[in-house]
Amino acid sequence: MQLNVLDDLQTKVLILEARLRVVDREQASVSRATGRILARAVHNFRDSPPMDVSAMDGYACRLVDLKTSSGSTDSIEPSLPVAAVAAAGASPLELSVGSAIRIFTGGVVPRGADVVIPRERCQERPQSVSVSMPLEQIKLGWNIRRQGENARQGDVGLLAGCLIDGPRMSSLVSMSRESQIEVYRKVRVTIINTGDELLQMDAPIEPWQIRDSNGPLLESMLGACPWIEWTRTSAKDDLGEIESKLAEALQVSDAVIFTGGVSMGDTDHVPAAVKGSGAEVLFHRLAIRPGAPILGAASHAGQLIFGLPGNPVSVAVTFRRFGMPLLERLGGRTWGKRHLKAELANGDDKTLHLVWYRLVQFQPDGRVLLLPNQGSGDIRSLGLSDGFVEIPPETHSKGTFRYFDWAVV
Repeated sequence: MQLNVLDDLQTKVLILEARLRVVDREQASVSRATGRILARAVHNFRDSPPMDVSAMDGYACRLVDLKTSSGSTDSIEPSLPVAAVAAAGASPLELSVGSAIRIFTGGVVPRGADVVIPRERCQERPQSVSVSMPLEQIKLGWNIRRQGENARQGDVGLLAGCLIDGPRMSSLVSMSRESQIEVYRKVRVTIINTGDELLQMDAPIEPWQIRDSNGPLLESMLGACPWIEWTRTSAKDDLGEIESKLAEALQVSDAVIFTGGVSMGDTDHVPAAVKGSGAEVLFHRLAIRPGAPILGAASHAGQLIFGLPGNPVSVAVTFRRFGMPLLERLGGRTWGKRHLKAELANGDDKTLHLVWYRLVQFQPDGRVLLLPNQGSGDIRSLGLSDGFVEIPPETHSKGTFRYFDWAVV
């Protein structure tokens, strides 16, 4: 059975992924683990919560004491003396019969208490508290979070392969017994920009000359990933120089990313240099627009060699769509990756026989609009975009499509 174009794309990427070697593991302190990829699952070292705790500020007491103090007349508000205060983080107290203990959110429920009455349902006095609500509305265990109701000791708290961000850090601090955890070491990337025509930002420029925007573009996208470290260099359109730069990069890098020089022109030497290095080229040219000339290869040591076209829109789209998942593979990230969809508010009837990546912009009201695009060199539209959608071949751009955000984390 012949694969459709989208399935064929993904199959080629998966074949390349299978050739890549995940980076080694190392120890990191929890306090410095933000932005790293967890290499070993974290198990709860104790129940969560570790004891019965109060779900809110209020008064812990026995329900039977409230009923006893109210007598047989429902109109009398039950009142109890306040014997102590249970603060969050303090050791548990013992509740005396016929009394209440003031308690704060997260405080350990005193031994003997079976309900917590919220402060807003009480009348507070200097030495006592009365309950200003019908007792039949109060059930045993009200506003008490039971020991282990979130998770039990030994349960998996965080999965291996997740990116440690704010929410994951909160779980990690609460669930890990040790101050050191196992993470994947940072992925080492070398960017090689090819081209005789490229100028740096601080160089004088004539109307016929071109600045290197691809290098800074990739640095910016990689910079949003704390689990990656990178260096950048450049090479002229010379086969020998490109071969030398590639050989040097493979000595120190897990991934080498080229921009430019991957097509079929007389000065496009990257494919020959990659083959000359002994790497296995898994794909060269894909049925996509923009970015058709991209090249994906793996070295014998499982390093990624990824060749991107030279035009900025092509670089941005192909790196985000194909390059980032491959780097995530190297970095050990297997959990928490986003697969988003967006519904276009201004879809049109245009189609391509290729997979079409079209730039989009989010509006303040939540609508997603296609941006006008003059081609893979249209840096204005690129700068105005929030990401792009993936349009299958021979498909009108109307409806809901897979969406890729420039925010790569």
